[in-house]
Amino acid sequence: MKKLIRAQAGVKLTRVKRMADGQRKQTCYRVTSGRNRSGRVILDENEAHRAFAREVAVSLRARSSWILTGAN
Repeated sequence: MKKLIRAQAGVKLTRVKRMADGQRKQTCYRVTSGRNRSGRVILDENEAHRAFAREVAVSLRARSSWILTGAN
């Protein structure tokens, strides 16, 4: 089961719950963006939020650079 936790600047943080080792549920987090469509899978929630923040910062810097250079 997937649940979107946060989305900003084209970056998404999703919580994924799945069955692992038979009946035990495992929760992981996926950070995806236009740069990295396949996403990065992270097991620790705090690390996932930090990775999300870093990816948002990179995305915003890339956008501002694109606007400043007038690239189309």
